[in-house]
Amino acid sequence: MNTNPIPVPDAVTALKAALLPQYVVDAVRTQADAVREAVSHRGLSIEAQADREDALAAVARANKALATVPARGSLVVRGAA
Repeated sequence: MNTNPIPVPDAVTALKAALLPQYVVDAVRTQADAVREAVSHRGLSIEAQADREDALAAVARANKALATVPARGSLVVRGAA
C-alpha cells in the first residue's frame, strides 16, 4: 500500500481556508509553525528544551481551539499535549 501523501493544489487549500472561521485558520497556521519549531529544537541544551516546550504549548493551545470546531477533529495533532 502506498503511504505517500497526495499533494493538495493551492487553490483547494485556499478554498477550504475561505470556508473556515478565521480563528480556525489562525489555529491551523499556529499549529503548523509550532510543530515545525518543536521538531527543530531537539538539542540537549536547556534553552533548546525550553524552546521545544514553548512550541509544544503552542500546539496544545491550537489543538484546544481546533477541538471546538465540529467535524474538524482531524486538524488536531495527537500527542502534543
